[in-house]
Amino acid sequence: MKVALVGFGTAGEARIAAYRPVPNASVVAVVDPSPQRRARATALSPGLTVYADLDALLADRVADVVDICAPPVFHVPHARAALTSGHHVICEKPVAFTSDEARELVTLSRRRGRLFYPVHNYVFSPMMQALTEAVPRAAGDVPMELAIEILRPRHAVGVQAWQADWRTDAAVAGGGILLDHGTHCVYMATRLFGAVPDKVACLMVHDEQAAGDRAVDVRADLRMEFPNGVCEIALSWISEVRSNRYRLAAGLRTVEVRDDLVVTDGPAGRVERGLTPPTASSTHEEWFAAMFADFTEAVGDRAQWDRPLDEALSTVRITEAAYRSARQGGLPVGLG
Repeated sequence: MKVALVGFGTAGEARIAAYRPVPNASVVAVVDPSPQRRARATALSPGLTVYADLDALLADRVADVVDICAPPVFHVPHARAALTSGHHVICEKPVAFTSDEARELVTLSRRRGRLFYPVHNYVFSPMMQALTEAVPRAAGDVPMELAIEILRPRHAVGVQAWQADWRTDAAVAGGGILLDHGTHCVYMATRLFGAVPDKVACLMVHDEQAAGDRAVDVRADLRMEFPNGVCEIALSWISEVRSNRYRLAAGLRTVEVRDDLVVTDGPAGRVERGLTPPTASSTHEEWFAAMFADFTEAVGDRAQWDRPLDEALSTVRITEAAYRSARQGGLPVGLG
């Protein structure tokens, strides 16, 4: 497959390296409005064709897949244009700010016969693998409790050529840590529980230094009530430490992932083993090959499209409900 990267910031640049070992995939083009970033792309991969805008790329039809790595405010218009022009789309999270936008893209994907695939890369992480091993086969019949805690001293920083701190601007990012790290936690939870939550409740702390509607959430505490259990998510960009912690209790078994350690407790006792934690880069290209293999398999089998499309929509519905709950002081709300 010939791939065009749209947006060549931190994520886009990481993709260049991530695609190199992937069989049957080659990055042939990059779209970015910044001359400096286009020059950087050709320096890293001299055979690339570079474009200043997406329309020019789509008109040239040099790619089969458009991989959207631009900041979130561009995800919906870029995905809409690429799907309409007959390209498969891989899109960074969050794929949309509202469920109406996400539903539009899902509908367009089906109508145009081109897959809209969300970059839910934590599904392919060692943390998710460890948690999945603890889920009973008949998960719906066994009560489960999932707790996730993601702590960071600050947000990730983008490239200097284009608004390096865009994650702190709601007009660009759509929200703060809930849309950034929280999106990963949400789809991990729906996968583990095998369902969407009935109720969502969320409390947030916003950036006090930002003005008005441009302020983003820097801390969020989210509770999701599923038919078979509860998930609690604690997120912070204002922590004194950087850490990742996941704990899943299912029946008689508990699995806890603490950065680079997995601790399993069950009827046979306690087992501890090492784990490769997420890289500090925030791009996690080490999981990309497995994700792209899943994407290509789905492209070749329309019967598999429901999974990524439904998950793209449900994840947006849940984050949208969480922000609605936060505006109501943490009142539990349905997905609507």
